Amino acid sequence: MKKRLIVGLTGGIACGKTTVAGIFRSFGADVIDVDSLGHQLLKDDLSVKKKVVAIFGRRILDDRGEIDRSRLGQIVFDNPDHLRALNELIHPPLIERTKAKIERKLSARASCPQKGVVVVDAALLIELNLMYMVDLVVLVHADEDIQMQRLMQRGLSREDAQKRIRSQMPSCRKAHFADFTICNNGLLSDTTRQVEQVWGALTKTMCTENV
Repeated sequence: MKKRLIVGLTGGIACGKTTVAGIFRSFGADVIDVDSLGHQLLKDDLSVKKKVVAIFGRRILDDRGEIDRSRLGQIVFDNPDHLRALNELIHPPLIERTKAKIERKLSARASCPQKGVVVVDAALLIELNLMYMVDLVVLVHADEDIQMQRLMQRGLSREDAQKRIRSQMPSCRKAHFADFTICNNGLLSDTTRQVEQVWGALTKTMCTENV
């Protein structure tokens, strides 16, 4: 019987991964937010921070000297080469932090007699070929017009919202790598119901031998 299951949770911008991760957490999963690890990397890894500032200039810093992610985002999503340069700098240390976080979660779970699910919430799980880190992949998707609407409600212009959506792999391609898909187009109750169904399948998998 498998006592621990590592689940990769992925999806495009404004598809609702954070909402789904929160529902999984409410069911008892340990959630690793890779985006938050990336935020922390830009704050506490001085080497990475200096390299980012060297590439994009001090215009990306706020009044406290911290990297302003909205300013940085505006720059990199306007230029694919800039986005590529940032990703090449950020992703290697971020992947190492993610691996270390997973190991800590598994070590903590090892001392617990109950079975556990660790959810790795990672937008670029598929793009970075990180599926080897997880046992199963859950994809959250939404129609592009819904993504646009949500991003514009966050204050982005239609043009900027479209740039961010188009910078990512489309959900239809990600679906080929997913074991489960969750559609987050509508009501929270609909999404919760789908997550509950996936949770049931995950826990059933853990109780099945030879998974």
